[in-house]
Amino acid sequence: MLPQPIIHGFGFEKDNPVWKATLMLLDASIESETAYALQKENRGEDRAYHCGRAEALVAFKSVMLSTREAVLKDIGRPLDE
Repeated sequence: MLPQPIIHGFGFEKDNPVWKATLMLLDASIESETAYALQKENRGEDRAYHCGRAEALVAFKSVMLSTREAVLKDIGRPLDE
């Protein structure tokens, strides 16, 4: 079972505006870092830097989504769509 503060923090009702805004911000940041990485004027180390940032954001989003899913399962609520 997950710790109570995580259950409380991720057990919000569907259509939470903060959750939606957080996911939108993460998606925009991932897109931005990917675009920077693909710019032709970037040198190898700059490209690697932006790729690393994009990958870290993708991993963080994945943790957030899987935690939300685990909390919903723990408390017996249907998964978000």
